[in-house]
Amino acid sequence: MMHGQVWNGSQDPTGWFISEKLDGFRAFWDGSKLYSKHGNVLPVPSEFTKDFPDVSLDGELWTGHNQFEKLCSILRQASDLHNSDTNLWKDVKFSVFDAPMYPGHYLERHSFARLSIPSSPNISMIPTVKCSGWAHLETMLNNIIEKKGEGIM
Repeated sequence: MMHGQVWNGSQDPTGWFISEKLDGFRAFWDGSKLYSKHGNVLPVPSEFTKDFPDVSLDGELWTGHNQFEKLCSILRQASDLHNSDTNLWKDVKFSVFDAPMYPGHYLERHSFARLSIPSSPNISMIPTVKCSGWAHLETMLNNIIEKKGEGIM
């Protein structure tokens, strides 16, 4: 899994593909199970993933802005309940940003991931845009911070 790095601001972001950095729990879908960034199978109910595609996807489990503690609580309870309470997952979404096993550069993988994701309340693609310059980056970052978001990738 690739991880973000702190940007020192010295490079012009024009032409970069940027998206909101979600304050969630990193997860990898292998086509049949969800894994943590450490390779542990996550205790998600099969009902939550029933519409997920049979392709590998990288993303974040997320419950919304400023809701990381809520997500951690859900994951702890899910471990304790051994997947028995699907209602526990009603506010969780798997927000996808890449299809790392798909051959090709980032745009090809991103397009493949977007086209692979079905219409489902439990999975979606994180919106990504091409940065038009410093002002665009700053505006997007300020909008995210106003919503209590974490930042930009």
